[in-house]
Amino acid sequence: MDHFMPIIYWHDRKGLLSVDLHHETRNGKYRLATASVQKEVRVWEFEFEMGLDPKTQENKPQLTVGFLANLVFHNHAINQVKFSPSKEHELLASGDCEGRITIWKLSDQPVPPPQDEMPSNKENWIRYKVLNHNSDVNALCWDPSGTQLASVSNDHTLAVHDALTGKRLFVASNFRSPNGVCWDPSGKYIATMSPDRKMDLIDAVRGARLKHFSSALLPSMTIPSANGDLHLETKIHKLFHDDQLFSFQRALGFSPNGEFIAAPCAHLELGSSDLYGTYFFRREDLGVKEAPYTFYPAPRPTFLVKFSPVTFSLLPSTKENHLGLPYRLLWIALNKDAIYFYDSQHSYPVAVVDNIHLNALTDASFSHDGRVLVVSSLEGFCSFVKINLTQWGEVMTEIVPVCGSPNLIEEKKQKKRKSTVAVVIEKEKEKEEDAAKSPMRKPSETPKVSTPKAAGTPLTKFFKKENNTESPTPPVKKRIQLVTLDN
Repeated sequence: MDHFMPIIYWHDRKGLLSVDLHHETRNGKYRLATASVQKEVRVWEFEFEMGLDPKTQENKPQLTVGFLANLVFHNHAINQVKFSPSKEHELLASGDCEGRITIWKLSDQPVPPPQDEMPSNKENWIRYKVLNHNSDVNALCWDPSGTQLASVSNDHTLAVHDALTGKRLFVASNFRSPNGVCWDPSGKYIATMSPDRKMDLIDAVRGARLKHFSSALLPSMTIPSANGDLHLETKIHKLFHDDQLFSFQRALGFSPNGEFIAAPCAHLELGSSDLYGTYFFRREDLGVKEAPYTFYPAPRPTFLVKFSPVTFSLLPSTKENHLGLPYRLLWIALNKDAIYFYDSQHSYPVAVVDNIHLNALTDASFSHDGRVLVVSSLEGFCSFVKINLTQWGEVMTEIVPVCGSPNLIEEKKQKKRKSTVAVVIEKEKEKEEDAAKSPMRKPSETPKVSTPKAAGTPLTKFFKKENNTESPTPPVKKRIQLVTLDN
């Protein structure tokens, strides 16, 4: 791996809060979106070119960065920015501290002239839709198709919108300032994390809360740590760190095929010792148990997990296969000072990038080909980690099948509706039973049993009754008398 940190004031020396890489390259160049405590979103392009290193006089890759666009509309700090994965629609979403979400669309219209001291834009990103929360927007994520956007906010809600129409599809409430959200690659679930030590699983179609994870019965085990081996007792443990954790976000994530959910901010209190790390929850276990499938310890609390989109073959030289997969995943876990690289065959970090910034790390993003990792910091600079995939193993070209999903929603059986006559009879019986049990009735009194009237339609009063036993009263004959008048 090679590390690059160009001396570029990405947002005029302001602290960076979010970075995201586009899902494809254009003319061999990557595109990058950045956001900061400043009010603008900026789009860049970069590439690696071979050149002579002035220090070592060796031919090495050199990083070149170019400016593409400055997007102005927000009035407050922008917490997160995300490119849509859709190849049909060129969309970009940004959320700020005012509760505003702006969806930008790349236009083929001519670029308007600059209105400030910034250089002229090379791409014309127009304001396409504006969505709103009642408080800060903490995190964003797109669905696999790139047409629906999920957002979590300090107004204690998760909202899902159709990005093409701006229509709000559903809102799930009763969270506690959620600051992490991710969408299942198969489109079935949305997972969120909150500072109240909870991870929630949401139905991505109806918005129903399916399950939450906060504490679990963990088995007895010995976990290695920087301070020596720690013994975990068999009891119910709280899984996640509380709101005292210094982290801007709790960015959990699904593995590329959705088989695992990786949740950061793991915190186990073991007497006078604290154990930090990242949990992995297996998809097929979500409906059966609340305990994580495995735990990856770290020296300090992690707050972000990102998976590489590239899948590798198993290493034949390594007998260990920690997750038991027929392939090998690569991912990173971020804390405020370091980047930890993991793969699915090992139970410990296989690489560490440490002490690259003077201030806390804030966000990270993999390129679509897995060759570049970009990391932002409050220092105001970005780090670029160029990954040599051949050093990690053989890249798998075949598509990894998506695993099945547990049934987390039980279908309710519909009760048979009773007829109107049966309902009337039941109500009459209940009245008689209540009257018989009444403490105000004397023991000698016996309740009268009345036969319930048959229910009928109001039209029955218009029909004559048949089989009447009483004889009808004969009609009285009227006598007519002729009276004549004499002259």
